[in-house]
Amino acid sequence: MASDGLLDVERVERYLSEQVPALEVRKVNAATRFPAGLSSLSCRIDLLTEQGLRTVVIRAEPEHGVIPPYDIVAEYELMFRVSQGGLPVPEMLHLEADPEVFGTRFMVMSYLEGEMFRSSDPRVEADAALAEQLKFHFVEMLARIHLFDGHGLPLFTDAAEAARAEVRACRRRLAETQVLPNPALEHALDVLEANAPPGQRQVLLHGDYRLPNLKWRDGKLVGILDWELARVGDPISDVCFTQTVGIGACSITGDLLDRYLDLTGFDVDDQRLAYYQLLEMVKGTIIGLAAAKDILNGGSDLRLLSVAGLAASAVPVVGMLEQSVERVEAR
Repeated sequence: MASDGLLDVERVERYLSEQVPALEVRKVNAATRFPAGLSSLSCRIDLLTEQGLRTVVIRAEPEHGVIPPYDIVAEYELMFRVSQGGLPVPEMLHLEADPEVFGTRFMVMSYLEGEMFRSSDPRVEADAALAEQLKFHFVEMLARIHLFDGHGLPLFTDAAEAARAEVRACRRRLAETQVLPNPALEHALDVLEANAPPGQRQVLLHGDYRLPNLKWRDGKLVGILDWELARVGDPISDVCFTQTVGIGACSITGDLLDRYLDLTGFDVDDQRLAYYQLLEMVKGTIIGLAAAKDILNGGSDLRLLSVAGLAASAVPVVGMLEQSVERVEAR
């Protein structure tokens, strides 16, 4: 397995010494997989360098995963561009594009010190001042991502075509992961295909913007992680993700949505909100189905059980959101 090689301290030490000389590695003290995260494989590498102790992260394409296909090269290039543009992401240190080296492609990046919060975190729920601070920086950073114009990703003919491309990706993932036919999801995808709304513009979307993918220090947002779902499209897509799959303390609704619209100068309407709420819930459900299938096929990562729960819990919500889209369509 690729993960075995990336956790082999002697192999990693030899590789970093030869291929990333700027790190000045003297010894790899430890290599451990991060306990969180169910997409790309991320390992913490604790080093002794000529300058002292340092920690880096190796992020690799998994052999299996719930959101294929993975493209660590594209993720590296995007993160490099956004870091050059001033967005807070880890420093990109090295890209290995040859899968033969460790059995997978991977990148090496700096480790960001900071605190992480769950979407529904008791520390946030118990501290109103902290909650307000996180919400302010959360929505401000999403606005910065959406206003960033140096991402280099190809644009579609319009925002509606970007949405239909995402629907096509959902159809492919559903076909690859479902064990039994799912008429509710198939019909929801038909509704999404037929009703892709025109949008104001296409922007850089993070695709998985939620508290567990952010790092904080002294109440300030210092790191945006996990860019493998990044793409271009209608900015309301990311907003609706925070209202559905990523729902929690920083769900962008009400006053927080008004703040986002003030920061970006964008607008929003009920039809687009309903559409992208449905799209994000459908995507989340399909990810849950992928996790369930991985377990059925012998996957040993029991954290997938929590993701697989999406497949069971989200379908009724999909039905409600589908009805909302149909009501908009009828206007």
